[in-house]
Amino acid sequence: MSPDDPPAGTERPSRRRIEGGLRLTDPGRCRTGGPGHPLVSYVTVVRNAKATLRRTLDSVRTQQWREVEHIVVDGLSDDGTRDVIEAHAGQIDYYLSEPDAGLYDALNKALTHVRGDLVCVLNADDWLTPEAAAVAARALVSCSPAPGRAEPVMILTSAWLHAGRRRKLWPPAPLNAGSWLRCPKICHNGVYATPAALTLAGPYDSRYRIVGDTRWLCTAFDAGVRFVSCAAPTVHYMSGGLSSDTRRHVEECARLVAERFPALSALEVWTLVHGFYPWPDNLAPFAATCPDDLGRSLETLLANHAGDEALLASAMAAGLAEQRGHPRRVRARRSLSTQLQRGGWRTWYGLREVMAPPRPRLR
Repeated sequence: MSPDDPPAGTERPSRRRIEGGLRLTDPGRCRTGGPGHPLVSYVTVVRNAKATLRRTLDSVRTQQWREVEHIVVDGLSDDGTRDVIEAHAGQIDYYLSEPDAGLYDALNKALTHVRGDLVCVLNADDWLTPEAAAVAARALVSCSPAPGRAEPVMILTSAWLHAGRRRKLWPPAPLNAGSWLRCPKICHNGVYATPAALTLAGPYDSRYRIVGDTRWLCTAFDAGVRFVSCAAPTVHYMSGGLSSDTRRHVEECARLVAERFPALSALEVWTLVHGFYPWPDNLAPFAATCPDDLGRSLETLLANHAGDEALLASAMAAGLAEQRGHPRRVRARRSLSTQLQRGGWRTWYGLREVMAPPRPRLR
């Protein structure tokens, strides 16, 4: 028996709360912002990601933008993740290890510790491009005459989406009233928010397991946050994890519609999901909830709720005009100009990455 083991017949105590980082050990090394040089805060919440966390931490440390801080919140990992965090304590501004109630609960906790003029969530299995913070900071400076904490702005950047050996550019989709019905194709790890925007968006809803970030973005839109899109990729995003549970994703999106428009019946909620959910193939397990004539059912639904201007605006922005009169789901197709634009971005940023000077090997 080791000296740390409890006496026979007693319960082993829970692992203690641990915190650390530069704020506690060497506050003089913590970065601060200033006029024209916004501080960019990266927030990473982690649970058992020993194999990938080091790459995430190094991608923050090697940013080309000087004014960067990193907050890490660990949910009491038991695979050695905490050892990785403590080994990198000299590059993390603040870290905390204690129990949490899931991803969005941990994010809410982490956001109470940020000090930046821009805040971005960075998953523990993803990593930043070298110029990520610079792209976001310069976008904020250029879009605001007096950049800082006063204006509620969210900057939406592109991501490199990795699926197995394949990689493609993921530009941010428009965020508008239709996003409540059309689950916006926006990489959460490519979103940079000012403190004023965080205040308007409010906390993440921890009742959701997958689409809490979608709800957060849509709430921010309704609250008047200004969204600025930027084509430059800032993060390498690994597909998989919770978001790969397509059945649960559909169910949570339906729940989101029901929450936003409480006057709808369950049948009406599913009519909207079948009409506007962006990945129709994922709806196959829910075929029994699809009306026989989708176009007519949408018209009837909107006629029954003619006084709900928010619902009509959301349906119109989601693509009601294209679905009207069609009994089956109409698959949206990107215009030729959009395809050419996305292809141009993919080629440009891909070549820039290939031609960039080699980065020093990380120790």
